[in-house]
Parts: sequence; structure tokens; C-alpha cells
Amino acid sequence: MKIRDMLVLPAAKILLVLVEGPKNDKEILSILQMSSTTYYENITWLLAHGFIQKTADGYILTDKAKKQLVTVFLPLLTYIEKLKEITTVSVT
Repeated sequence: MKIRDMLVLPAAKILLVLVEGPKNDKEILSILQMSSTTYYENITWLLAHGFIQKTADGYILTDKAKKQLVTVFLPLLTYIEKLKEITTVSVT
């Protein structure tokens, strides 16, 4: 399961899909399986607030969105490293 699937906010899910590269409406909707109403409300909000922009290849993240994603997710790395330390992986 990808982290985007665990998030509640549809806008955040859209941003994480776009981390993988440009995507058009059909591709994003197919990946996220959200209602078209929810999708279009959130894509419109992301565009209006400068988190994404539309290009010939589809939607892409802006620098503003990239900075925001780093701000939100970078602190999680500390927890991930700690989990790696305390988790024992058995190899069979």
C-alpha cells in the first residue's frame, strides 16, 4: 500500500501521484479511484493555490508543492529510521 492511499485529503493524494511525474486527468482518476466531483474540486483548488500547473504533458508539481511535501514528509524519516532500528527482519 502506498502512503497516498493512507491519506485522507484528496488534494494530498493528487500531489503524491504527481511526484511520480506528469499525469492527465484520466490517469490521476484511474490511479486514485475517487469520484470525479471530489477530483475536480481538489484539482481546481490545487491549481488556484499554485501547487500544480497544467502543461502539454499533464499536471505537474510546482516548486511550492515540492517544498510543502518536503516540509510535511521529511520529519517522517526520523520515525522510519527508528522503526528500521527496532524491527527485526528474518530472512528465510
